[in-house]
Amino acid sequence: MKTRAFITHKQAEKNADCQDRFGVNPDTKSIAVSDGMGSSWQQKIWAKILVDTFTANNNWLPTHDNIKELCNFWRKEVVDFIQNLKKLNAPENIIIRNERNLAEGRSAGATFVGIRFEGHRWAGTVLGDSCLIEWNGQKAKFYTSQDTEEFDSYPDYFDSDASKVGKGSPRLINGTLSEGKTLFLVSDPLSDFLLEHNKKRDIAEYIFHLLSISSHEEFEILVEKWRKAGMHNDDTTLVIIENDNSDVLTISHSDAIEEMIKNEELSQTFVPQAIGKTSHPKVDSIQDKEEAMDNFVVVQNNEKDFINEFLTEYHRCLNKKFPQKKGKLKCMWTKRAVETLNLLLEKYSVTKK
Repeated sequence: MKTRAFITHKQAEKNADCQDRFGVNPDTKSIAVSDGMGSSWQQKIWAKILVDTFTANNNWLPTHDNIKELCNFWRKEVVDFIQNLKKLNAPENIIIRNERNLAEGRSAGATFVGIRFEGHRWAGTVLGDSCLIEWNGQKAKFYTSQDTEEFDSYPDYFDSDASKVGKGSPRLINGTLSEGKTLFLVSDPLSDFLLEHNKKRDIAEYIFHLLSISSHEEFEILVEKWRKAGMHNDDTTLVIIENDNSDVLTISHSDAIEEMIKNEELSQTFVPQAIGKTSHPKVDSIQDKEEAMDNFVVVQNNEKDFINEFLTEYHRCLNKKFPQKKGKLKCMWTKRAVETLNLLLEKYSVTKK
């Protein structure tokens, strides 16, 4: 079996805001997708715990009872998250809000779909509007815990609070990845969008586009295109599993969300302040600014850093080839300086004192 896995965030948000998580483990031949519910709190932590627990085991299936043992892990990671905010000198209101949410017993909700292979036979469980789609080359079959053919804004889910029951009952699913079949594990934007096109009987065209994806960039382009065509703007995850006539589970591509977040943090823009002071990235237009602020990163920088980096970049730009005529040389120097400033202003936001 050959797998490809992709993930992206809502439009106008960042990787750090993404509440979806997925996992593919060739050792246990397990694949899972979980979508943290936007109306809950610290849901990405809960989604990751569900995915990691499923894919790390050979026979564990989540139920409303056995996930209770995971709730303590969620709470511990939330406490660690709050302590890390303090170490990073986060704004006091963010720390207070998170501590209040924890004290008041707020919890996370997450949908889930996961399968595990034995040979080409697969079995697993699904809860909510994250779902599995089986494509046989002509028809699509949707595996979901929902009893209707419509997805709504309040799906079935697992709750991270052991005293709460969540919603709905996980449904056991199984099948065979025989020759000519493909499996798709998806979070709700894709499940809802593809279900609508299945009703219109033109889903084959959309499946074809999914099967053509080979990189994260291609996935983002397709998601953007489909959002313009009516797919709702939400975190979006896709795992494709194809029959390659082998019992070995291999990964041909897998987006690494944690690495994507780290790379994003390194390129965050900030406002330089006095030496020794800190600042945090500006939050762009997003649906839930408070949740986004939970993901802020403190960056220490100052005017001296800017000047030193400018001189380094300017020197590099000056080493480029210039026309040999003296009359044009000064003009080119100026253009190189502007080019250098433009490079740095992609990273720095400069304010006048």
